[in-house]
Amino acid sequence: MNKINQYLLERYPSIWNTKLVWMISAAAVIHLLFFVIGFFSINEQELKTSYFSTFSSYFGYPFLLNLVFSILLLVGWLTQLNKNNAFKHFYPSNPHKLFGQFAQYFVIIFASTTFFISFVMGSKVSIQLKYPESYITELKSNYLEEEKEADEDSYYDDMWGSDHYLIKNVENAYEDALILSPFLLGNYFLLPTLFVALIVFCVRVTSLRAFLLGIVFSHVLALVLAFFSVFISIITSYDAIGYLYIFTAFAVIALTTVSLGKLPKNFIAIGINFSLIVFAPALFSLLLLFESKQLLPTATPVSYVMLLGTLAFVYGYSKFIHQWKATPE
Repeated sequence: MNKINQYLLERYPSIWNTKLVWMISAAAVIHLLFFVIGFFSINEQELKTSYFSTFSSYFGYPFLLNLVFSILLLVGWLTQLNKNNAFKHFYPSNPHKLFGQFAQYFVIIFASTTFFISFVMGSKVSIQLKYPESYITELKSNYLEEEKEADEDSYYDDMWGSDHYLIKNVENAYEDALILSPFLLGNYFLLPTLFVALIVFCVRVTSLRAFLLGIVFSHVLALVLAFFSVFISIITSYDAIGYLYIFTAFAVIALTTVSLGKLPKNFIAIGINFSLIVFAPALFSLLLLFESKQLLPTATPVSYVMLLGTLAFVYGYSKFIHQWKATPE
């Protein structure tokens, strides 16, 4: 372990600093564990005698394990991360390295909080091996034929028999696996990961105090806008309220950028935190308004457009953060 750390410190200091190698290794082991748990959570007898859902089997001890492992990994990681902050201590850096650190935060947080995905994959693989789609298709065909030939009493016996439960449960398992589809994966996992990574990034490049003041500022600004929204709703459409919030968010981001060197450094730090946290919701709201007006192509993946847009913004904004860090106190 010491040799690996020494190697990373000498050749890849950013990776050493973020503990990427160790966090991904630990998360990979836990993902494998959850895959195995999901694989063996499939009870063949239960599939044939009662209704089964991957979600219902997960929200028990696997959910508690997920919660415990995620908390332990993230708390341990943040504790180690807090020991060294090259950016705050003016070690040689550049915007590319700064964005690289943010990308590593994103990967670490995603890997440390998505053990549910491995559980679902394990359950799906187990069911696919035991009951291939061809087998279920044949079983459904035979089951329908038996329904046609049965009298009323035997029809209801068969209907609630093992074949009925097995068919329904396997179909439910395949539906549960749709959580791994790109749309749901983006909404339920990637976007929450993005916001947590942005919070960590904000605290790392500025300070916890500046981050908290940025949150306070955003709430005060929201209250002021809510006051004006009451009057706007009387004279125009509700869409105008959405545009008001969006325009204000982007205006504050722009003002923060042009105010570098004109306002105290601590004020700019608050603006940086506001910009990093608010840009994604503002962009998402704008995309939703465009979508409602049919200004976007059909089936535009709004979540992924917002994700890519936010990553591009952080990448470009890293240069401004470097310029802010270089200004005198």
